[in-house]
This record gives sequence, structure tokens and C-alpha cells, in this order.
Amino acid sequence: MAVRMCFPSSRPSLASDAPIGIFDSGIGGLTVAHAIAQAMPAERMLYFGDTAHMPYGDRSPELVRTYSVRIAEFLAAEGCKAIVMACNSASATAKAAVQDCVPADVPVIDVVAPVVQHLSREGVKRVGVVGTRATIGSGIYGRSLKEAQRAMGLMDGLVEEWATPLLAPLIEEGWQSHGLMLPVIQGYLEAAGWCAGTQRHIEALVLGCTHYPLAQQAFSQVLGPEVHLIDGPSIVASAVADALHARGMLAPVDGGVAQHQFMVSDLTENFVRSAQRFFGKEVHLVPGGPWFQH
Repeated sequence: MAVRMCFPSSRPSLASDAPIGIFDSGIGGLTVAHAIAQAMPAERMLYFGDTAHMPYGDRSPELVRTYSVRIAEFLAAEGCKAIVMACNSASATAKAAVQDCVPADVPVIDVVAPVVQHLSREGVKRVGVVGTRATIGSGIYGRSLKEAQRAMGLMDGLVEEWATPLLAPLIEEGWQSHGLMLPVIQGYLEAAGWCAGTQRHIEALVLGCTHYPLAQQAFSQVLGPEVHLIDGPSIVASAVADALHARGMLAPVDGGVAQHQFMVSDLTENFVRSAQRFFGKEVHLVPGGPWFQH
């Protein structure tokens, strides 16, 4: 029988000024947190990066679900009014499990569904997706996009997916502008048949890993201007705003500066340096979360 983890809450009640809980296998999800902070500056955030168990892209679906549920329970117990799964691998394999483990009044927003809905609304017919082995292996983007295309009457739609497992570790090291990044991306996209000058089939590319927006310039250089890069973090931030607005849970705009918390399960100097790149400004990381004693 599964044992439900229960964590004491430091916030007595769910309210509009409660924080938004965000988690990722590491610090890549800070690109989503940054987009949320820009879109909703009044909102507080509690971010948890499971750096002790990263990368989720190389873990089994069962283990990713186990980690995700434990983190979501922790964030819910801390009084978070919404849970944002800022990890494509977790979104692809653990969303239903996360929804089942948190209170019904806490919306769960993943990073896949909002992007799929955006592409459907825009009527994009030919889509490429890059991501970790776990994300691509799950087929979540291909399945969801094809269903959405059929629902929109786009019967001639096409979705191509390609695993790019070397990119996240390179970006984690801060090499998104390194001379090595361009040939690695080019090698992957050439193998997929998507490089500029080829008879490619895609008109838009989904960067299906929260690390990848930091390498957007390199992707654009390899793809050329004809292929539109999808800004996943901004799309997800809009979905979070919509979910909170629908529930009357947006934080009051009083002109104050929101105070955020950033936790990681394993703190190293490298993560401290990398966090600033992912969030766009200085981030104070502290060790904490469900694997620490309260």
C-alpha cells in the first residue's frame, strides 16, 4: 500500500496572496519561473529544483512519477495555490499522478498542454519537437498535437519529434553560447532533416525542454528565419495567469515587490552560478524541500 507523505504547512490557508509552486528536475524550470515573474510581478513563487535526482530525462517513468508526486505534495503542504510542472519529462509522465495527489482546488499546469493549445489556436500544421529522451519517448507532444489538429480540422497536420539528450547538460554548464553548442544543435537538426536549406517539413519548432530557450539564438541560426521557435515559458506563464484568474486567485496588485523562495535538493556552487543565467537575475538558492527534515 502506498504511503502518503504529509508535510506541515508554514502557511495556514490558501489565499490569493499564497505562492505559486513551481518544480523541475533541476534549475531549467527557472526559465518558466522568470516568464511568470515577468507576466505577473505581484505573484510570489516557491520554486523547487530536484537537483539531487536530475536529469529526469534519463529516469524511468515510474521514478519520475514518484519524485513528482512527493514534490507536489510538499508544495501543496506549503500552501501553494497552484502547481506548475516546469519540466517536460515530468509533464509527459506524471501530470495525472500529480493532479491526484494535490487538493482539487489547486490547479496543476504542465508545460506541454499550453503549448499544444497555442499551436492549435494558431493553426500551425507542421511542427517539430526537440526534447529529452523521456519527453520524446513518451510521445506526449506528437499524440497531443495530432489530437488537437484533428479537433481543429487540420487533417493534413504533421508532427516530427527528435531526442536531443546532449543539449540540457551543455546548457546546465552554461555553454549555450559556447562554440560547441552550434555544431551539436546543427548535428541533431541535420539528422532530423530540419536545417536551413534542406527540404524540411516543419514550420515551427517546439523547444521541449525548459533548458532550451537559453540556446534560442543557436537554434535560430541553424534553422533560419523560416521556422518559428515557440516561446514555451511565456505560453505557460499565460496559462498560469488564466488558471488563477478563472479561480479569482490572482494576487492583489499593490505595487509591492513579490518575495520568492528558491529551493534545491542538492546545492552546489555550479547550480548557484547557473541559476542566475536561467532566471535572468540573481537567485538565492537554499537547500530544502521534501527530502529535508522540517
